[in-house]
Amino acid sequence: MFTRCIFCHSAFRAEGPIEHFPVGGRIAFDPGRGRLWAICGSCRRWNLAPIEDRWEALDELDRLSRDRGRLLSQTDNISLIRADGIELVRVGRAGLTEEAWWRYGRELTERRSRYKRMKYIEVAAMLAAGFYWGGEALNRLSRWYDFGSTAWRGEVLCPKCRLPLTEISFRQSSRLVVVADSGAGVALELGCPRCKFGERPGAHRLDGLAAQHLLRRVLAWRHYAGASETRIRDATGVIQAAGSADRLASTVAERALTIEGLDAKRNRTQSIALEIALNDEVERRLLELELAELEARWKEEEQLAAIVDGELTPLPSFERLRRALRSNAGDGSSKS
Repeated sequence: MFTRCIFCHSAFRAEGPIEHFPVGGRIAFDPGRGRLWAICGSCRRWNLAPIEDRWEALDELDRLSRDRGRLLSQTDNISLIRADGIELVRVGRAGLTEEAWWRYGRELTERRSRYKRMKYIEVAAMLAAGFYWGGEALNRLSRWYDFGSTAWRGEVLCPKCRLPLTEISFRQSSRLVVVADSGAGVALELGCPRCKFGERPGAHRLDGLAAQHLLRRVLAWRHYAGASETRIRDATGVIQAAGSADRLASTVAERALTIEGLDAKRNRTQSIALEIALNDEVERRLLELELAELEARWKEEEQLAAIVDGELTPLPSFERLRRALRSNAGDGSSKS
């Protein structure tokens, strides 16, 4: 069992849920061919495990990914799975159902836990000191630390009076109106303070990536307290009913609501759904790029592993091991 990367000599973390391969971080495995790699967190190179270290670890990895794994993304050749604090790169499709809320929804549940924890700490401190004024100061301070007070900086001109807008504060953001963009996305408008009382009031407008980035940032600021898992699942149902993140955004834009109206109590589930959809779409694109890189790396490493296993391992014993692995994999899939 190796403890360091054979390429850059960085130490592997001697921890993780895999008793027979405790390298932590990210592990790649192919239960069909009997391959097992530790992926170095520093140089990202794949370290092929010695043949004698693979049997029990492969069995553990197969059970862990099947029983407690959450699918992040997959292609026809590899699946990226998160399970018990580590990431698994499984060769082949995982056979897991992807939960639409998982990737970004978990961020909202973690926010909720943190928000409650800080509120309890503040209330306990206030009661111990003999006074109490609401238990929100710590969370307001934490939100300011994470986001600051400015939601956007740049420059756009009012189309009517040419007054420049150079920044939008989070306080102002409640007046932003979510409207449809010509490219089937969303745009944001903020009424011009100079000409808003005219017959045809002007509005500063952001569209494209700038609007999407600002909307994601403002919704995260407003939803700083997070959401319950029940609310997140309801929000996921809203996304699925819409058909896609883009369609949900278009549906919201058709109503031309202000951010304050969108986030009102009666619309809160849709507001949470929009935040999940916008961020999930961004994370999905990033994961697709990462999967493409992992798949290219796997093809290279598989060629090398086939040579190493064929040259350094007595073929009869290796063939027996491969047959045993395939038999186990078949038994496991039939049980699940």
